[in-house]
Amino acid sequence: MTDCIEWTGARNAQGYGRRGFRGTNWHAHRVAWTEQRGEIPEGMCVLHHCDNPPCVNVDHLFLGTKFDNNMDKITKGRANMPAGERHFKTTLTQEDVRAIRNSSATNAALAKQYGVVHQTISNIRLGRTWKAVAS
Repeated sequence: MTDCIEWTGARNAQGYGRRGFRGTNWHAHRVAWTEQRGEIPEGMCVLHHCDNPPCVNVDHLFLGTKFDNNMDKITKGRANMPAGERHFKTTLTQEDVRAIRNSSATNAALAKQYGVVHQTISNIRLGRTWKAVAS
């Protein structure tokens, strides 16, 4: 594979190049694709084989769906979503989860007690969430 060609202009917080194009602000790799390969079909993403966000080398780019983009992220180890107490939206602790699993109270009662919806309690009890926490 040829070397990356890195965008030297403005970049966003994730490192993707930003460029004014057609009156709006685009990702530079999308501009490169459009200028060299043609229009990007509706609903398609421009992905990087090289996994280098500022790269605008069209030989390193390919089209895919949002699903393809997410799978690419997962297979390349970039889908590092915090889980458990480290997740930014959590209101529960590991201790809470253990208590929920060991409780004989109803899901509705536990949901009210912990300030969550009953589906959260159900998911914990069924092992769909908080899988790393032993009972």
